[in-house]
Amino acid sequence: MAQKTYKPSDRENGYPKGVPKWKQRIYEMIPGLFMWTLLLLPIIFGLLKWEVAMLIYVSILVAYWCYRLIIFMVGGTIAVRRMDKTLAVDWVDKIKHLDNEKVDKYNKLRYVYLCPVYSESMETLDPSFEAWANSDVGADKIDVVMAIEDKKKDIQVENFNKLKEKYGKRFGSMKYYIHPNDIPGEVAGVKGGNINWAARHTVEDIEKAGKDPKDYLLITCDSDQRPHKKYLSAVTYKYLTINNPYETFYASAIHTFGNNIWNVPLFIRVQTNMLTMATMHMWVISQYIRVPFSKERVYVRDTFSSYIVNLGTLKKYKFWDPEIPNDDTAFYWNTMIRSKGKFKSCAVFVPTYNDAVENSTVLKSYQSFYKQQYRWGWGIINFPISIAALANNKDEDFPLIKKLLMTGMMVEYLWILTMVFVLTFGLYMIGLVDEDYKYSAYSYNLPKLLTIIFTILPFISNIFIFIIKRKIMETPKTWKWYRYLLDFFETFLMIFNMLTFYFLPYLQAVTEMLFGFSTFKKNFYVTDKVKIKGKGENS
Repeated sequence: MAQKTYKPSDRENGYPKGVPKWKQRIYEMIPGLFMWTLLLLPIIFGLLKWEVAMLIYVSILVAYWCYRLIIFMVGGTIAVRRMDKTLAVDWVDKIKHLDNEKVDKYNKLRYVYLCPVYSESMETLDPSFEAWANSDVGADKIDVVMAIEDKKKDIQVENFNKLKEKYGKRFGSMKYYIHPNDIPGEVAGVKGGNINWAARHTVEDIEKAGKDPKDYLLITCDSDQRPHKKYLSAVTYKYLTINNPYETFYASAIHTFGNNIWNVPLFIRVQTNMLTMATMHMWVISQYIRVPFSKERVYVRDTFSSYIVNLGTLKKYKFWDPEIPNDDTAFYWNTMIRSKGKFKSCAVFVPTYNDAVENSTVLKSYQSFYKQQYRWGWGIINFPISIAALANNKDEDFPLIKKLLMTGMMVEYLWILTMVFVLTFGLYMIGLVDEDYKYSAYSYNLPKLLTIIFTILPFISNIFIFIIKRKIMETPKTWKWYRYLLDFFETFLMIFNMLTFYFLPYLQAVTEMLFGFSTFKKNFYVTDKVKIKGKGENS
């Protein structure tokens, strides 16, 4: 008997049904053509003898980079202040003092903690379950659903039984679903197919029991996530008090990797910390874009890794698509399009604590990190799929201006990926093909100016970054004074990361899609969740 396939009814291989293959290939080529054109722009300008155009472009990049650095510092500072204020509030008490209708809604509300697992050990799972069980809304309001991959079912069913024995009397309920292997069309190595399978079965079971999925908030996150005890209550207060709570996803603006951040290798720690702070500042500065000549907003903060959404909303917008190698940001883009641009984001400034990439040795940790970034790089599939869906949507309730703003957000992301490379190597590249530029005053003075700018600005921003890091993550108590000094200067290594781990795996993914190495890559590396051998905590 053929295995039933659970996927969105309006999609085929990720694309809206009816989009011909030749159009799909064109959409897939656009990101690669755009990115490679930007990377080769110095060569193009040099061959055309457009030295002034190159200088203007570099000036634009420098100005934009300075602007991003300023809002990065401002946004991070505001985020920390909001975190302090948020953590000082008793959110459960505030909920109890809402009007009767909202209190009744809260009393009916339940939470589904959807925990996808592959090869995780109890060393990873037990602290996560302990943290969710300590949520101040009460563990009895949380129903645990473990999403198990069939390949690892023997290990994970045993782990589930151990966890149920320990936490079964605290949580409202605990169950698991096993996601079958080799379902036709599904991508392996990402959690999308697994959580899609478990969530759809959860909704089916809830409805069979005569209950309404709208009475549940679904928590989707990695198995290593440990929330602050006030996370769920802060989200719940927002959910009960904002407009259109069903058309909203909720997330922590303080997405830290504090579980093991001081144990992981240097360059992994640097980039992971910067990811935390980048997420913080974007929730403050760029959560939405105002539609020109209108009071409307387009919310551009997409779902990433961990978020909460009403279970009825998840069903309405067709869960996740298991045929594409991305589940978190793809959920946002697909839902935005299906909701005609009305879906929105809501942040709470309560921290969550996750694992940074770590493996049994330093070398294996870096290999795992590259593979993770490469998998994230394949998130670029959102571009062709979303452009195809936007072009395919003729609904008058979905204004063209909203479609253009959403497209612009994706294009800007590709541009940002190329900026550090062009600023670092662009002036040397134009000199290789343009003798006039090589012997001009520009070639002598401009690199010196850029060196000064990119020495002074990072140093100033590093002061803010150092202070912010101390606010959101505790340092090991065993540190000596010199370790704090090293931590201060670590952030300067971000430029190296932006030319390597932040750039190369993403470029690899975009280039593969450009040349059509596969319609969509169907197999990925599952990030191991193990510790470096012989390295204790607080290193």
